[in-house]
Amino acid sequence: MRSVIPTAQEQLKFLKNIQLILQSGSFSSTYKFALLISLSRLSIEKGEDEGGTLILEYIDIAEKFIELYWKQAVPYAFHEDGQLILNQNNGKQAAIVNQIILLRQSYSSLGLLRRDTSVWLKLLKQVAKTVKEMPVRYLQNINSQNFEFLYRLEYSNTQLTLLPQVMYCLRQFSEIIEELCQKRWIDYIRKNNCNAPILNKLPNLEQFMFEPSRNQLNAVANVLVELQECKCFYCNKEIKRNNYAVDHFIPWSMYPSDTGHNFVLADSSCNSKKSNLLASDEFLHKWQERNEEQDLIIVDKISVLGFLTDKERSYKVAEWAYEKGKENNYLVWYGL
Repeated sequence: MRSVIPTAQEQLKFLKNIQLILQSGSFSSTYKFALLISLSRLSIEKGEDEGGTLILEYIDIAEKFIELYWKQAVPYAFHEDGQLILNQNNGKQAAIVNQIILLRQSYSSLGLLRRDTSVWLKLLKQVAKTVKEMPVRYLQNINSQNFEFLYRLEYSNTQLTLLPQVMYCLRQFSEIIEELCQKRWIDYIRKNNCNAPILNKLPNLEQFMFEPSRNQLNAVANVLVELQECKCFYCNKEIKRNNYAVDHFIPWSMYPSDTGHNFVLADSSCNSKKSNLLASDEFLHKWQERNEEQDLIIVDKISVLGFLTDKERSYKVAEWAYEKGKENNYLVWYGL
């Protein structure tokens, strides 16, 4: 039997509790922001729109942490003293970031690291251990009191169980949670004295920390040009003179995490008109058919660029996005 979804009042209370943690919680590193974002994204990828519990593997949470920090474990600036990487901790650099920095010396992309199974699994286990011992233990602390509204601290070595109704609320308010956490994360980086020499007069911190790099998207475009025979996914017309863009089929504004199957090639006009809207059901079916037919190529050629290429996970995100669109009467783009 499906559990009862939370009332509007209960949902509002949940959102206020998230805000309370972000405003009144103690933050010695950026791990808590990463944990909230990870729980929200995993609720979309592995959960349902109902009020029951959700059991998450620490390994899956660790994977989200690695995806978030991989982009930030490269130099934000270059200085006469060397490469300057954003400090994610009040003292010495955060342990998870140090682990990623070290691996980045041997692996040019996250996709290549994932393919080295033994090294990848070792990293997942190390990060999972840190996540359990640090942010999971302390995220719900307010004024030295443990305020358990997301999960209860248990002794499982491998799993974290979200309390009833939490999965539903994380899915319902994911866009708000992402925005709140990213803003607080950026504020933390800016206020961290260790980062003062790095941030001096340098713009685009938000883009650097959270958005895919232009070089990565250009590499994806090269794959999609071949995959789609240089035709626009939406109007199916041939794209001339490199007048194309890589479009997030499920808009980045709804789900700001890249998956290889979510990319489509569009001409600049269609890309601009679609903007951050969901495409019509007709395009949804076309996108699913494309992914079924080209799955092996997408996995082979886009995963090596550093993007997760899990077709079923992309479908879960799409299912959530379209359900949310219908519930909230989001505008839909029909390609006109």
